[in-house]
Amino acid sequence: MTQNTQPFQCSRRMFLVGTATTFAGALLAACGSAKEVNSVAVKDVPVGSAVIVGKYIVAQPTEGEYKAYSTTCPHAGAPITEVNGDIVRCTQHGSEFSIKDGSVVQGPARDPLKSATAKVDGDSVALS
Repeated sequence: MTQNTQPFQCSRRMFLVGTATTFAGALLAACGSAKEVNSVAVKDVPVGSAVIVGKYIVAQPTEGEYKAYSTTCPHAGAPITEVNGDIVRCTQHGSEFSIKDGSVVQGPARDPLKSATAKVDGDSVALS
């Protein structure tokens, strides 16, 4: 039995193919979407306030009344990330919106929040 004493040599082509394959795999993994949240427990939405769930703002302006809005600020497209009582705020430029109807409370945004559908289904609020 003969033993190969030459070290492994990788051609430029093989190196580039391996690098491209690794990069493509990492890119595809990064592009995969996380599991989308499409509901929230009724008990987790406070009366007179809201919670942020995935890409939705879920509000309960009055007891038993549920509303949903997109978390995308209509001013510049930044995510709305802050809830203060009955107001939600975009921290990028300071726009504030009412949870009651999505209207602008304070600019620079001029347009209201985009409405989504909130439907009570047992102990949860289904979002779409």
